[in-house]
Amino acid sequence: MIMIYYWIKTLHISTVTFTIGFFTLRFVWMLNRSRLFNHRWVRLISQINDTLLLLAGIALAVMSRQYPIAAPWLTAKLAALLLYIIFGMFAFKWARSRSNRVLFGLLALLTVSYIVAVALTRTPQPWKYLLS
Repeated sequence: MIMIYYWIKTLHISTVTFTIGFFTLRFVWMLNRSRLFNHRWVRLISQINDTLLLLAGIALAVMSRQYPIAAPWLTAKLAALLLYIIFGMFAFKWARSRSNRVLFGLLALLTVSYIVAVALTRTPQPWKYLLS
């Protein structure tokens, strides 16, 4: 069981790393008006990775018996994840002006930074640990 947990956690961390890097790359492509931004394979890779990320996260929560609401740090991660998704949708689809797209892209990156900090500290207020 310990080895399975290790591999699922490794998958989760790997997909998180890929998500952040690929979001950043897509953000740069959008800002530079690259044709790559609108390719079907770009969306497909992102969707496959995000699905693996979600499944690994659910598996880790079940295996560790830590669930949202019962574990405040996990609740904070999930709430921030929803914000990250909304900010990303505004950055890539819904925002009309370039300045709004930049704003929402930066907000998405700030939000995902918060998610990582919460995961590392296992507290909804990671700045208490990161700034001390």
